Amino acid sequence: MKKKNILWYTRQHGAIRGPFTGSVITNDIIIGRLTMSDEVSPNQESWHIILSVPDLHPRNNGDMDKAKRHLDERNGFDRRLQNAADQIAKRRVKDRRTDEDKFDIYRRQLRTKLMLKFRQQKPLLFWPLVATFSVLSIITVLALIFPKKLPISLANCLAPAAPEVNWSNCLKPRLNLQNKDLTNSQLRNSQLIGSNFMNTTFTGSDLAYADLRFTNLNYSQLQNTILLGSNLKNADLSYADLTNADLSYTDLTNANLGGSKLDNVRLGNAIWIDGQLCAPHSIGYCITVDSQEP
Repeated sequence: MKKKNILWYTRQHGAIRGPFTGSVITNDIIIGRLTMSDEVSPNQESWHIILSVPDLHPRNNGDMDKAKRHLDERNGFDRRLQNAADQIAKRRVKDRRTDEDKFDIYRRQLRTKLMLKFRQQKPLLFWPLVATFSVLSIITVLALIFPKKLPISLANCLAPAAPEVNWSNCLKPRLNLQNKDLTNSQLRNSQLIGSNFMNTTFTGSDLAYADLRFTNLNYSQLQNTILLGSNLKNADLSYADLTNADLSYTDLTNANLGGSKLDNVRLGNAIWIDGQLCAPHSIGYCITVDSQEP
C-alpha cells in the first residue's frame, strides 16, 4: 500500500482522528505528535501500529532532522518568561523540559522575527497596490465608455483653400487667395513666396517658419496667428491686424507695416524692418538691442 493513495485514521490513547494522507501522518511522527506505537487504520476496522507500516516511516535520520526543523511551529521564545509574577510562584520546582540546542532556538527566533516583519510590511504594500489597481480600473472603464479619437491632421497640398486646411511643408508660391478664409489653417514651414493674401483671414493659423517673402498681406486678419521664425522680408503688412500674434524670431527686413495693428504682438528676437534686432521682451513694438546699451 502506498501512503499517497490511502487516507489513514489514527488512534492514540483511544482517541480516533482523521482521515489524513500518509504525508500528514509522517510529518506528525517527525514532530512527535505520533509515535511508532500509535495505531493507524484505512477503514477504522483493522488497526496496525505505525511501526508495522513502513510506508509511513520517515526516510532517514538526516531527512527527519531537516523536516523536524521545517515543521517546528514554535517561535523560539520561552513563553514561561511572559508569565505574571503571581503565576511564577505556582510553577513546579522541577522543570520537566530538557535543554535544547542553542542553534535550533536561534533559528526559530530568527524565523519568528522575519515573519513578524513581513506581516507588518504587508499592509503597507497592500493599500498602495489597491489604490493603483483602482485608478487603472477607473481609467480603463472611462476609456471604454467615452472613447475619443485623437485628431490626426495630415498635410494635403492639393486641398482647396478653406478654414483648417493643412498645407504644412507644402510648396505653394505665388498663390492668389485674395479675400479667402483660412481660419485655423496649418501652414507651418510652407513656401508661399510672392503670394497675394490681400484681406485674407488667417485668425488662429500656424504659419511658423513659413517663407512669406514679397507676399501681399495688407488688410489681412492675422489675430492670434503663429508666425514664429517666419521670413517676411519685403512683405506688405500694411493695415493688417496682428493683434496677439507671435512674430518672435521673424525676419521683417524691408517689410511694410504702415497702418498695421500691433496690439500685444510678440516681437522678441525678431529682425525689425530696418534690420535691427528686437530685444527678447519686445511686445507691441520693437525695442532694439542697440537702444538698450548704456
